[in-house]
Amino acid sequence: WQTAVEEERAKEFYQKYDPKEVIGRGVSSVVRRCVHRHTGQELAVKIIEITAEKMTAEQLEEVKSATLKEIQVLNMVKGHSSIITLIDSYESTTFIFLVFDLMRRGELFDYLTEKVTLSEKETRSLMRALLEAVQYLHSRNIVHRDLKPENILLDDQGLLKLSDFGFSVQLPPGQKLRELCGTPGYLAPEILKCSMDETHPGYGQEVDLWACGVILYTLLAGSPPFWHRKQMLMLRMIMEGRYQFSSPDWDDRSDTVRDLVARLLLVEPAGRLTAQQALAHPFFRQYQREDARVFSPRKSFRVLILSVLACIRMYGRYRRLRPLTREVLARDPYSVRGIRRLIDGCAFRIYGHWVKKGEQQNRAALFQNTAKIMLLGLEELEP
Repeated sequence: WQTAVEEERAKEFYQKYDPKEVIGRGVSSVVRRCVHRHTGQELAVKIIEITAEKMTAEQLEEVKSATLKEIQVLNMVKGHSSIITLIDSYESTTFIFLVFDLMRRGELFDYLTEKVTLSEKETRSLMRALLEAVQYLHSRNIVHRDLKPENILLDDQGLLKLSDFGFSVQLPPGQKLRELCGTPGYLAPEILKCSMDETHPGYGQEVDLWACGVILYTLLAGSPPFWHRKQMLMLRMIMEGRYQFSSPDWDDRSDTVRDLVARLLLVEPAGRLTAQQALAHPFFRQYQREDARVFSPRKSFRVLILSVLACIRMYGRYRRLRPLTREVLARDPYSVRGIRRLIDGCAFRIYGHWVKKGEQQNRAALFQNTAKIMLLGLEELEP
């Protein structure tokens, strides 16, 4: 009877959804794009195989148990804007179907691979959404235990949603966990110490904040803080909290974000920031100020006037120098350096006090090119 019910559920899935191409793969699962047959809405379905042909009875039971726990957790956190939404679930004798939102941009890992590093502004936006999701999980006594860029998805607008709750567990207040699970590069020191020491008290929600620190560092540096080709040495680095803000990756990063990384990557979990404390860090308060910035017509008009005056000043100097310039250039072509110094001076006047040191060269070079084009154009227009 139970088998017949499960087969009916699988048939119901295929009647409601039309599976399409593969968009992702896991150890025992595959993710496909699917279309709702009646509405035409595009979604994603995670198809988990639970057949005895490819797994032992013990592995089979473990996968089924983990999937049922994942469904339970997803139903508990349904509705949060930064957490993937479980829309439907179906189980047959051979497969479990989990239907989710379709996240077209895919994994944050792939996005980071393409971009290499992200700006502090973009990192701030992503980490704020991630920490809000973690804070929501912890408020419901849920520990994710597998936070990493591969489990963070992006939609069409680049908005973040946390996914893959296979290792998630509900942890009542005052209790601790002892299982060794997660991804090596993102494991907190207390998870490793717990697996090596039977007398260790265990670990709790703090492990998610350590993983957030690793993700934050990776987004800004383009590489993880703890890495070694020999895994045992990498695990030792994690347990000692040994990482560096190495040059040149961190040369242009603010002290504020370095401080946040350092407060998340503390070996002692009791001193580590909570999700709520991390969101109150100055790094995110700066984000709120930027969001509140509004258009200022007066400031924009002032910038426009300064730009016009600078161009007029340049043109006036050029007209005074022009008769002499033609004569001098005829004798000495290298005197063009004097004109370059004139343009360089104007470029610095306009941009020197507006931009940060790191941007000054790029802005000045852009203005030099614009000024040169303008001068050439004026020479062509005059009789």
